Amino acid sequence: MRVHPAKAAASGELARVARYWTPARMRSTAPLDAAGWPARMATVSFAPVTEPTVSPYSVNGRLFIKQGNKRGYCSATAINSPTRRLILTAGHCINSGPRGRRHTSAWSHYAEFVPAYSNGVAPFGAFVAHRKAVFAPRQWVKRGNPNFDVGAILAAPNADGTYVADAVGGGAAIVMDRARQQEFQTFGYPGKRTWMQGCDSPYVGDDSRTYRLPGPPTIAIRCHWSPGASGGGWLTEEGTAIDGLTSYGKFRDRVHTFGPYFSQRNVGQLVAGL
Repeated sequence: MRVHPAKAAASGELARVARYWTPARMRSTAPLDAAGWPARMATVSFAPVTEPTVSPYSVNGRLFIKQGNKRGYCSATAINSPTRRLILTAGHCINSGPRGRRHTSAWSHYAEFVPAYSNGVAPFGAFVAHRKAVFAPRQWVKRGNPNFDVGAILAAPNADGTYVADAVGGGAAIVMDRARQQEFQTFGYPGKRTWMQGCDSPYVGDDSRTYRLPGPPTIAIRCHWSPGASGGGWLTEEGTAIDGLTSYGKFRDRVHTFGPYFSQRNVGQLVAGL
């Protein structure tokens, strides 16, 4: 079951979002989740993608958002869905999850996805969304359960009237409940890098800390991502399918990154009908 924020307060929100994310503001925006990752991330294992506008890289991009009074960015992936509008990212990029003494959460708004974002250039245009068109699982919003750290967006067409999946060459197909032992091509925009980065890795195990939580335990790859890469897709089947995404790192672990295992229980219920 998924929950969503209140409906947009007024018409014209899409235009306001597009005006807000100027090139200068994009360049000056920091990763949304910098505070949620280990402070020391000196060792990394990703490298620049030479041609981010070609398949399979073109489905990946940077997601600019505001969460409460804070603006930031994550990474995200355009999805091959019937609506042609679906974008997948980490749940904490859509909703903060419970925080503070009252365990309240903050929804993201002013969402703008720029596939193949490259040094300030938007080769396929920008895709913005109403605040009512962002979704996250209740298990993440209410409990902060990392096994459900997935989020979805339904974006409006770009300035040319093209939906995101069509603009990037079709989008990645979501696959679920596959064997955990897979080879992944992972992507993201970590740190202050304004060019897409990539890292290939097989599945290397589970995060045993998530065994005690409801839902399928998270999985690990041997790619050491850093803040800003959250939500970046883990592609399989030569880049045509997505079966994971970057969620979190661990303190003193300079080797691995973790993400939710894609199943009907988390991703399937989230994207049903989107």
